[in-house]
Amino acid sequence: MEESSSIADVDRAAYGELRDSVVFIQRNEQLSLAIENIKESLNVARNEYKNYGSFTFEEKARYDTLLAYSVNSLLWMFQKLTGATEMTESIKDELGRVRKAMERTTELHASATERPRLNQPAMKRFIRAGLFELNKPGKSTDTPPNKKKRFDD
Repeated sequence: MEESSSIADVDRAAYGELRDSVVFIQRNEQLSLAIENIKESLNVARNEYKNYGSFTFEEKARYDTLLAYSVNSLLWMFQKLTGATEMTESIKDELGRVRKAMERTTELHASATERPRLNQPAMKRFIRAGLFELNKPGKSTDTPPNKKKRFDD
């Protein structure tokens, strides 16, 4: 069996009877790395809370959705790791709801920062039609005579 470079520097003796299970060791190391990344992210979020009062509305919305998603994700991971399944579906539904809110805040940011784009071919047609209507030979700028005449009795 070939070892990957990610578990080459891991103390395999610490895994006891599972020291020969490469898949288990890789998954355990990935989980440990993910937990460390989550800790770092939550520490950054905790430090940023000091500035929460000076955040703009958009920053507050992003911050709140980030924390809601993080807490729900951690709770879902805890439920999965402990084998408890009583709240798993409700947590997944909440995660989906928070994910939609995060997407919505991203869309609002994109729509606020992107400038409107013009359809250039259509714009050129409008301008050309407006300019050349006055310059056409044989066409007078006077109002056309009424085709229907009304007679007052």
